[in-house]
Amino acid sequence: MKMASLIDNDGQRRMKILNRSLLMTALIVASLSASAANAAKGKAQQIKLVNTGTIGSASEKYSRTIARHLYRFIPGKPKITVQSIVGAGGIKAINFAYNAMPRNGLNILLPPDTLVLSQALWPKAVKYNPSHFAWIGSVSAANRVFALRTDSNLKSAKDIRGKRLIIGYTDRTDMSYIIPKLMRDIVKTDIRLVAGFKTARKTIGEMEKKAHVGAAFDWLTWNTIVPHWFKKTGNFAIPLVQIGYYRDPLLKTLPMLHEITNKQDHTLVKLVSTPGAIGYSLLLPPRSPKGALKVLRTAFDEMVKDKQFIGDIRKQRLRLLPSSGLRIQNIVDDVVKTTSANNKARLRSIIFAK
Repeated sequence: MKMASLIDNDGQRRMKILNRSLLMTALIVASLSASAANAAKGKAQQIKLVNTGTIGSASEKYSRTIARHLYRFIPGKPKITVQSIVGAGGIKAINFAYNAMPRNGLNILLPPDTLVLSQALWPKAVKYNPSHFAWIGSVSAANRVFALRTDSNLKSAKDIRGKRLIIGYTDRTDMSYIIPKLMRDIVKTDIRLVAGFKTARKTIGEMEKKAHVGAAFDWLTWNTIVPHWFKKTGNFAIPLVQIGYYRDPLLKTLPMLHEITNKQDHTLVKLVSTPGAIGYSLLLPPRSPKGALKVLRTAFDEMVKDKQFIGDIRKQRLRLLPSSGLRIQNIVDDVVKTTSANNKARLRSIIFAK
């Protein structure tokens, strides 16, 4: 009886250990699996990464670079495929992610960095709440930089007050349009916007032809298309102000927009600065498994420190200024919570004014 009891106890202990091991494995795998059954059978899982960029855009390049590396840091090393959903300034893709994307941890989105701002500007088109998404992390911040040709003879952001400036932009949903419209109101500058040139490259090309005097694009765009413009010798353009949550490490002395505006306008500036903080981020749709978020955040944090990933980023001529998912989540939650309906209405009146 004693021997039988010892065998029973030993068997029970082994079963408990086995059960705990299986449970931990299931929790990790199932958090990134469409079903626990497939995980138990050892079938390879696949993650779909949706982005809103056209072929050759920075968003598309970041998505494919992430897909080549993130899987290596996820248990089971699931293959990551990239899909693009374009339209309505990215709102179409975000609405899909919020309302229809499967919530199984296997579907992630690299959204446009304007998703918080879009909620304020186009409330009828937006069918999502930015703070309900689960943020995995941001590969790079993307401060916008308002730059003018040097032949404008304007040397600092303060010099533009009261001046008439002809500014180029891509389209009316883009930050290249929104930023000059906001600056016209709160910096008190006579900015005139010329018809959209569809792409940043075309807008910058027309600036070189002197069709307009300046534009607002992220620093990656300026440095990818015309890096020679900003060299100390023979420079063609000068950056005057940056718009973002944090100062760009490559532009340490360039003033932030909130530094040249009145305090009563800072709420609007903070809202328009969110794209700089969000940058090129990854998120999960609302109500995704918490275990999946934890696994993906850990994998993301490991990826952005990985030498292979860093080398690939440099090879693609992209930037790496990472932020954690928690940091992005806190910024989004704060802006959504503190921006009043009145401030949103005021911003719309400024941006859509003729």
